[in-house]
Amino acid sequence: MKIDVFKLKGLVDLLYQQQLLSNEEWKYANEVSEADFPFARQLEIADSVHYHIHVEDVLSLPHELFKQHNGAIMNEAEGYIKYAFDGGINFIFSNIPVAQKEKTTHKNEEAYLDHIGIDIRSDDKPAYITFQQIPLVSAQYDFLFTRQGDGKEVVKCCHMQVNEKYWVYPNEKLNYEFAFGPLIVHEGGFGIDLRPANPFNKLTGETNTCCGTKKVSSIFIN
Repeated sequence: MKIDVFKLKGLVDLLYQQQLLSNEEWKYANEVSEADFPFARQLEIADSVHYHIHVEDVLSLPHELFKQHNGAIMNEAEGYIKYAFDGGINFIFSNIPVAQKEKTTHKNEEAYLDHIGIDIRSDDKPAYITFQQIPLVSAQYDFLFTRQGDGKEVVKCCHMQVNEKYWVYPNEKLNYEFAFGPLIVHEGGFGIDLRPANPFNKLTGETNTCCGTKKVSSIFIN
């Protein structure tokens, strides 16, 4: 495994100690490194894992503390910063829009975990087969999921792009991002492909049809 799960636990604790994760988010963040993590196979071939956290002010983060833990700034823009740590662990902090509009109980000044990302940078066939097992795993655990990108049209988010993604939603508070393909950075601006809204938190739970409305119940969310 390329990711140092021991170091991952320590850095997750660091986020918690700095009040950048709630108790519940700390639990979710640590589940990634557990032996029974549902997506352990995908994590096994991943090059990195990242935690994307909304903060009120990027400038007020404990930057010196991150540097003391060998954190290096990988990308930085107004309202956005990404730290890379040893062991394939990254922290992303932002106060820019990164998700489609959805119901939320978070206040703008509150720090909260937007999503946990697992980054599969290899684009060879074995890696792609493992990536494409994500819907099957999601179905086994009754997680909702959606695909972003189709392998032909790339996915552009923040100021980066990858080949494609799966987003998985175990519940209304947890979002997993699985990115596939090399990471390409665009310094010129931010991308247009926001995180699809967590279907548990959509502004409406119904879709219009020719015969009225119906509840959305499929594990695959368009």
